[in-house]
Amino acid sequence: MTHAFPRLGRRSLSDRSPFYLNGWLVIILLTAAWLTVACARFSPSDIPRDLAAEQMVAGLRSTNTHLTRFKCVGKIILSVPQQPVQSFRAAIAGQLTDRLRIDMFAPFGGSAGTVSSDGEHLFLVMHPSGEYYKRRFGSGSLEKMIKIDLSVSDLLELLVGRIPMNAEFSARLASNDHTGLPDLLLVDRWGKTRQRVTVDGAMHPVASVWFDGHQNPVYTLTVTGTQTIGGFVLPMRIDLSGPSGERVTVNLDRYEVDAHLDETLFSLDPPSS
Repeated sequence: MTHAFPRLGRRSLSDRSPFYLNGWLVIILLTAAWLTVACARFSPSDIPRDLAAEQMVAGLRSTNTHLTRFKCVGKIILSVPQQPVQSFRAAIAGQLTDRLRIDMFAPFGGSAGTVSSDGEHLFLVMHPSGEYYKRRFGSGSLEKMIKIDLSVSDLLELLVGRIPMNAEFSARLASNDHTGLPDLLLVDRWGKTRQRVTVDGAMHPVASVWFDGHQNPVYTLTVTGTQTIGGFVLPMRIDLSGPSGERVTVNLDRYEVDAHLDETLFSLDPPSS
């Protein structure tokens, strides 16, 4: 399943005259013919391939591919406009592609809440109120929990050091005057840029911007610092901001790769009264 972040009233013609219907038929046929020509004209197959850009995509997608399970301790900061900033210590466990658990702890001790996914359901438990939510996995969006429409699979990709990228888009390279290195562009079939990825000299991703179909930035990601654990190069800090100023920061401190994870860890029961 590909996520990579950014997702005429009818009336009956039975009472129309034959001339009216024939007129509409001509319009429909002409429109269909135009669409056929337009689609052929703008087909991705007509856009020359950028082999160097495709190599970069392959390299970024192959980052830490053997890392499928992890545990870490860190800090999560949630910021929403016109609301107080929330900061939690957090214990995070993940198993790609859809198992995730985040236990958040209040600054002065005690559990603040738990977010979890077992691949079939999403769970949220809030403390000390004991509020409990469970819903079908669907698209796996964590928007209710973190206020950003980020899927479980995309968050797991970020936590193991990869950048989510839509496989349907074509790859291009573009110059970056600030870094002196090429940026990776992912463009749709109309040639519009839908994602821009910036890398450092070691070809590690340090930033990404996702755009909607009108070229407006939707999500912005920055990756600060790296740490090498068990042969895997992992981020130290992830900052993700949404279109309305909402922001999630994750600091990854103690990180354990290939951790043993019990399947029951990802399924949450209602808190006992």
